[in-house]
Amino acid sequence: MEILEYADADIAAISRLFYETVRLINVRDYNLEQVAAWAPEIYSDDFWKNRFNDYHVLVAKEKGQVVGFAEFEYTGQIDCFYVHHLWQRQGIGSQLLKRIEHEASSRNIRRLYADVCITAQLFFKMSGFSVIGQLERTYNGCLFKQFFMEKTFLYSGA
Repeated sequence: MEILEYADADIAAISRLFYETVRLINVRDYNLEQVAAWAPEIYSDDFWKNRFNDYHVLVAKEKGQVVGFAEFEYTGQIDCFYVHHLWQRQGIGSQLLKRIEHEASSRNIRRLYADVCITAQLFFKMSGFSVIGQLERTYNGCLFKQFFMEKTFLYSGA
C-alpha cells in the first residue's frame, strides 16, 4: 500500500469512496435521514477540488486503487478521514494517520484534533486520541452526535 498526495485523477474515486463509506459503514451508527444528509449524492469533481484547496490531502492506494483518504490542515485539524467500505480494519486508517503524524511532526505541530463521528471514535481512541468533549452539529438539516478528540505530542517526533 502507498500513501500519496492526492492527484486530480483520484477525485472520482475519492467521491465514490466517501459516498459508499457513509452509506454502507456509517449507517451502523446514524439513521437513514442522517446518512442521506451526510452523503446525499456522489459529489462532483469541482466540489472536491474546491474543498481540497483548504487542505493537505493524502490518499491510500492499493495496486493503484484508492482505498482511503484523509484531509488535514497545518493547524493540526484532521477533517475527512475515510477508508473504503471493503478495506475496513486492514491498517489503512493507521497508515494514513501515521503519515499525518509524520507531516505534523515535520512542521513542529504538537497537537492533532478532529470532530470525530461515532463510527470513527474507537479508531481514534485506539490511535492515542482523547475525547475532549461531545458535540452536536447540524448538517443539511440533521443533528449529528460527534466527539471532539485530540492527540498531543510532548516531543518533536510523532
